[in-house]
Amino acid sequence: MKYLFTLLLLGSLSVSAIAEDKDTLWEKFARYTMLADSMVKGSLDSRGLTFDTLFQPNVSTWTSIAKEIDDALKNASCKNVDCGDYETDFTFITNSAISSADHFEILENKRSFELRRELINNAQSSIHVLVWAVYDDETGKEFEQLLYSALERNPEMDIRVIVDGNIANMKGKKLLKRMEKNTRGKIKVIRWKSKKYRANGNHRKLMIVDKKHVIVGGMNIGNNYSHMGEDSEWRDLDLYIRGDASGLSADNRFVDVWNKQLDEFKKLRRNLDYMLPDYTDRPAGRVPVTFVDQHPGSAIKNAYHNIHTGVVKLLRDAQETVDIENAYFIMDPVIRKELENLIKRGVKVRIYTNSKTSVDEGLVRMSIMHSARGAADMGALIYLKKGHETLHSKYMIVDKKISMIGSFNLHPRSLRFDAENVAVIFDKNLSEQLTEHFETGIQEAIHFERPEEYEVDWDLMGILTKSFYFDFL
Repeated sequence: MKYLFTLLLLGSLSVSAIAEDKDTLWEKFARYTMLADSMVKGSLDSRGLTFDTLFQPNVSTWTSIAKEIDDALKNASCKNVDCGDYETDFTFITNSAISSADHFEILENKRSFELRRELINNAQSSIHVLVWAVYDDETGKEFEQLLYSALERNPEMDIRVIVDGNIANMKGKKLLKRMEKNTRGKIKVIRWKSKKYRANGNHRKLMIVDKKHVIVGGMNIGNNYSHMGEDSEWRDLDLYIRGDASGLSADNRFVDVWNKQLDEFKKLRRNLDYMLPDYTDRPAGRVPVTFVDQHPGSAIKNAYHNIHTGVVKLLRDAQETVDIENAYFIMDPVIRKELENLIKRGVKVRIYTNSKTSVDEGLVRMSIMHSARGAADMGALIYLKKGHETLHSKYMIVDKKISMIGSFNLHPRSLRFDAENVAVIFDKNLSEQLTEHFETGIQEAIHFERPEEYEVDWDLMGILTKSFYFDFL
């Protein structure tokens, strides 16, 4: 049955590709073919139906995931965000470490890349980049040249890049090989993969310079994000975090991801070395911050749901307001239940996501609109991006006191198949700045007073995917 569905899916994806005009027909067909292939392989792998996964299926259900999150939250000591030791409790629940920073800056698209350029140009000892994709466009080529220049200034500069292995075969493939070849391996690159679960991906986004300067958020290295070249100008957001303690904490996250790939793939050790985590004492900053990582499971590590658990904790502990700006808002059963309970308690919920015209991926169009109408039915205030430029931000603000920003999309795939990372900042001032950015966005958004006005265009691709492959949305 699923093989028949796959043919139908690929056919409907192809029709959708022809109807869109954002990429060439070949690019769209290649992308949709990869998506369909990933869905089939991922479903077989996760159910233990291939030779590699026969004795290690990764078959968590939404019911079992909800129970795991509930069990984790039973150990929480703080039940609202005003609890005096909330940040310590949050880090305990999410298996992260409390840190601190001295300075924050909200980075919209162009500003993020201006600062990246400045940080790389002034790097003294290390540049570590963890990202879904580096595009072979003007932005990617500039990034490449910046890294070359950093090596010329200091031939001992430690430059490492981790990208998603599946995406690297489609985006930036030649660029990455060129960087390795031109520097004789001094720029070290890992194309992240899971040995057994082939649909798993690295969706994390993090840049750390000199273990002090951190950029975290939603942006990949490409024109859509930097607004260079002639590509679309997406709405996205990063956050700059400066501090000795926070920089060290973020860099240790990078080290952990790097070393686990070498553990999983022995052949990588021929050309790449393990990294040593740094546990030296650093002066504490004034604002608490933690970096939370989430892994979908692999041959060497069971899945863990740290970010999802953190989102649920924040929703349960919110007292007044929750603002969410997220590219792909598709409620899984866990988030649906939490939002419904939150709104029943009288908490004001505002959600800003893509419309059917702005979303960049036809596969999720129907499900986003269905989810938006469902949340509106609950009583959430829903705002949809106008026009054809995609909203790609991923952040949440709770009670204008706590902010979460990173790579994590509020859709099933971010829990089931993608490795993700976020920063959570316990600071009222930053939360108020993010709220202002959020409100600037929704002023230009589509908003309806009645839930039924959020129209869902039912289509074959959407219906089949939602019915058979919901976890991949």
